Amino acid sequence: MKSDLVIEKALENFELFQIPDSPPENLSLLEELQHHLQETKPFTNIDVLFIQHHLGPFIGRLNSMIASGLDPNRSWFVDIPYSTNPGVVEKLGELGFSVHQRTMRFDDPLSNYGSAQAQRVSSLMEFLEEREDPRPLLVIDDGAYFARYLNSLITYSPSKLDRYVGTSVVEQTTRGHRYLCNDALEVIMRCGLSVVSIAKCKTKSEFEGPFIGAAVSRAMKRSIGEKRISKARHIAVIGCGVVGEATVREICRICPDAKIDVVDVDASVRAKASHLSKYCEGLPQLRDYREYDIILGCTGYNSFHLDQRKLLSDDAILASGSSAAIEFNRAGFIELADRYEDDEIEIVDRIKTISEGIHAPIFLRQEKGKIFSFLNAGFPVNFDGRIECLPTKIIQATHGLLFTASIQALAQEGPGINTVNPDDDKWIFNRAVSELSNSPELR
Repeated sequence: MKSDLVIEKALENFELFQIPDSPPENLSLLEELQHHLQETKPFTNIDVLFIQHHLGPFIGRLNSMIASGLDPNRSWFVDIPYSTNPGVVEKLGELGFSVHQRTMRFDDPLSNYGSAQAQRVSSLMEFLEEREDPRPLLVIDDGAYFARYLNSLITYSPSKLDRYVGTSVVEQTTRGHRYLCNDALEVIMRCGLSVVSIAKCKTKSEFEGPFIGAAVSRAMKRSIGEKRISKARHIAVIGCGVVGEATVREICRICPDAKIDVVDVDASVRAKASHLSKYCEGLPQLRDYREYDIILGCTGYNSFHLDQRKLLSDDAILASGSSAAIEFNRAGFIELADRYEDDEIEIVDRIKTISEGIHAPIFLRQEKGKIFSFLNAGFPVNFDGRIECLPTKIIQATHGLLFTASIQALAQEGPGINTVNPDDDKWIFNRAVSELSNSPELR
């Protein structure tokens, strides 16, 4: 069966796939990949910093890396707080990864996430910088946090940059890829960083991407209910890239009569979006006369601004389908709500929100008494605290990319940003599709 037909059938049967209750010890695709690459112990005698989602299949990748030479005593961890699963953190300890080489738990839904996460990275980096017997460093990153830290050193402590000369870096996300290309080229060259990005490869865009869209829309359905979605008069999806398009298609699958404004800066994308459903219309911007009931952001940029809150209906929902917490300028809204005691925008029940932790919905009351909310505290709705948001047979392909990109980054000579080896990407894509096609859920 052709790859696109396999993926389409898997999307149709997405609800049938089970997500395990505990972290999988091994990933079948990675075990095959190790034999395919014929690398014996590529992770021997190095230090590794993981700035990663602490989700179930991460354990399977770590086990594959341990089998390939990774030393748990030479490994450091910064989690992505909104995706951290407690069972995975516990499993790290069982595998011998020291609690003293990990960041402390972060669970505040109202804190400025960007600055808090930067501080968490900085604190661990200061600890890592004092490690005994430093070895060559590999950083596997999710959002270019390492490059952001190096850029901060240029301003505040340039002498420390020498400690990172020759570091190998792997980047997972489109947001991180953008930062590396637009804001980190100087420090990449200055420190001679060997960077490999998996963000733009075939497997990420054509295999993982559609399922992320499915996971985003299904997470919304799980959080607010299909009835609430079907009752929404006006829905907007901002950004119609791989994830945005998949999200629109899934909303249409759940609610065939949903009226959706699909907002994108690209005219060709807007034209395509208008054909996704007879009720979809591609637009260059949100309508300034409409009150939206649900807005999903899938751009990876700040796509919704403070003054656009007038476009929200009473009890409207803002939901993010992209990385981090930047999509809706959540921090800006919280800051605005805190600025004056007697203004007309405020956080509803602050104490209850904080007590519910990082996945709490954040309700804000604005002018004229209307209330709107950030679903999942403004973080990506598919990362809702479960052990994973995608079935293992699907997400293991991304872990395969990170595994092979790590080996590539270590072997790469000279500074610069490269994409993952196309032959490895093709092998992983074909193997992932083959495994998926043999799933009982597709029979």
